[in-house]
Amino acid sequence: MKAVIVYNDDRGYQYNETSVEWKQACSVLPCFKEVKWPDYGTAVIEDTIDGKPVVIQLWKGWCQQFLGSDDFPGGIGGEVGIYERVSGKGFPHERPDFFPAHMWTFLRNASKLAGGEFWWPVNEKHEIEFDFINPVTNTVMFHAGPQKTYWLTKWMDTETYDDYQRSQGKRWSWVPYWVPKDSRTPALAVNYVMDYKINGETYPRC
Repeated sequence: MKAVIVYNDDRGYQYNETSVEWKQACSVLPCFKEVKWPDYGTAVIEDTIDGKPVVIQLWKGWCQQFLGSDDFPGGIGGEVGIYERVSGKGFPHERPDFFPAHMWTFLRNASKLAGGEFWWPVNEKHEIEFDFINPVTNTVMFHAGPQKTYWLTKWMDTETYDDYQRSQGKRWSWVPYWVPKDSRTPALAVNYVMDYKINGETYPRC
């Protein structure tokens, strides 16, 4: 199963997203607030859409590709997912056949910290979009969507991101480009900002 879609924009920057097939396959798995790691943070928002209670979960920052494999998505970017709580439904006991063992180990171990608080992808498809914003320059690094889905993702390839950082110019002209703090971009990817919409409704900036 192909998990990733790769493409370029008109500036030559390369991006990737999770494939429709991967999203459909992953719909049998829950999510929870412990699905995060250093420089890839998450936020959980309780909301109601069309009268139905939902959990909106956001991620942003640097999503490392599992085992550095190009077969999986990742880079600098973010995700917006829409979920629901299902009473009495807990973390699965067995790994689905499609899900890689190393990813399952991470998810299973993280689930032990969830305190039984899990949420599951909604069956309905909603129109999701987001802007990924450089807070140093207050400009949009890229736009994702709109897409009818329960889970919208988009990341800029890490090598492309180096080009993007250079394109933003230098904070101080006398500092070499290879000094990370010199770029007019956040020192940590998790400090990027997301503006997102669901079904045309704008949510508070994250």
